[in-house]
Amino acid sequence: MNNKGQVGIIVAILMVTLLVSILVAIQVYYIPQWMEEREAEHMDEVTNQFASLKYSMDLQATERSSSPLTTSITLGSKELPYFVSSRAFGSLQILSTQTSNFGIAISGSGMVAESYTYDGSLPNLTYVISINSFKLTINSLREGDFYNASINDMRTNVNISVSIGSFGTDYLQINMSIINGTSVVFNQTVAVGLKQNTAYTINILDDEYLFSSEILPYLQTPFNMSFNTSARGNFEVECTKYTSSTISYSVAMGTIKYTAENAYFVNQEYIFQGGAVILNQSAGDTLLYPPLLFVSHGNPSGMNITFVDVVGIAGKTSVAGYGTYSIRTNFSSMTSYRCRSTSLTINITTPYPNAWRKYLENEMERSGISSTNYTINSGSNYVRITINTLLSFTFNRAIIYAQVGPGWVS
Repeated sequence: MNNKGQVGIIVAILMVTLLVSILVAIQVYYIPQWMEEREAEHMDEVTNQFASLKYSMDLQATERSSSPLTTSITLGSKELPYFVSSRAFGSLQILSTQTSNFGIAISGSGMVAESYTYDGSLPNLTYVISINSFKLTINSLREGDFYNASINDMRTNVNISVSIGSFGTDYLQINMSIINGTSVVFNQTVAVGLKQNTAYTINILDDEYLFSSEILPYLQTPFNMSFNTSARGNFEVECTKYTSSTISYSVAMGTIKYTAENAYFVNQEYIFQGGAVILNQSAGDTLLYPPLLFVSHGNPSGMNITFVDVVGIAGKTSVAGYGTYSIRTNFSSMTSYRCRSTSLTINITTPYPNAWRKYLENEMERSGISSTNYTINSGSNYVRITINTLLSFTFNRAIIYAQVGPGWVS
């Protein structure tokens, strides 16, 4: 009986030893692998969440919609039950312009887009980019008077002709024709039964004259305008046009930064910067999702950049832990800076110059602009691109307010 009892004890000890050995092997070998895979999956989840955040903010910037949108970010991952493992934590911050170290500076010589009001005192209007208001003001109607405007965009000529004719014995009528190249867009009498010496105003952008819908949207910019009118009236134009000036513009912008404090997987940072999403880790940084940037080769070549400037709401700019938190964003305003130059330098200040440089190199190569016409340099906190060809450049800055955590501040 004693021998049987000893055998039972030995078997029990061996079973416990085997079980402990299995548990130790799982704890030492498998748990770190499982936890590393779990944290890697969490990083993939954050990647998708930042993609959704970028989509939301791009949508707001493009549509200029003030409707708020909400995106969730999961800060950490849980530990495994019943085993010894560590939980991953994370932090989410909205960095102000003072702490983000992100901005853009534009410099060069050439022409800058400015608002301009033309009152008829000059015969020509050059380098027009857009027209906000286009009117013909006749101070005193007289039979036989004429008012002509011509628009040239290097592809076609648009001629607007207004003439004053008789309507019966004592009255006048106004005739107007709009010809695009050889195509007659509008040719009608626009007013009848008018008394001599009275004043009259024609809004050329009125939908019924078809200029605003059939011609203006398709003009190649910049275009030139010339005028030839009788002495008793003139065309009035409110527009944006290029004027000779020193090109100088700079602005600092806020960003959104997520920092992962992983226990097993490599620590990573996800940064929403100017509309781009950047991944930063010990091996380096890379641009995961590009900003709203378009480059085209032509005469002139064109570059259009839209950067998102994130502005945090006081008291709602940071959160830390392992839960899922929301970022609420809403569009505030959009400002634009336009210029035209044969030598333009664009300097992007950023803590992640390698990611931006690689992206810009790919975009410039894809654009078709000859590599002899531009250079790209970078340093520890900047990327600089200089373009030495005729370039039409537009920089749009969309200001979007953002707040994190529960409880919204309006």
